[in-house]
Amino acid sequence: MKKEDLKKLIDTAAGRIPADTVIKNCRIVNVFSGEITEGDIAICGNQIAGIGDYEGKEVVDAEGRFASPGFIDSHIHIESST
Repeated sequence: MKKEDLKKLIDTAAGRIPADTVIKNCRIVNVFSGEITEGDIAICGNQIAGIGDYEGKEVVDAEGRFASPGFIDSHIHIESST
């Protein structure tokens, strides 16, 4: 990742600049805790910058739909993953 892209991602996550896209009115599934929280998903480029309360250049209303991670196994052995 380029230095300027990382700075933009950090500034977006901190709410200092608007996200490229914000998905509002989501029910966000936390697969680690089992909790469901309501909030926005801020997207910067092709990465999620954060969840919470965000403003964006483009806004998509999730209308209360659920958002969850892609169920990627977070326990990976790098040496044998290729």
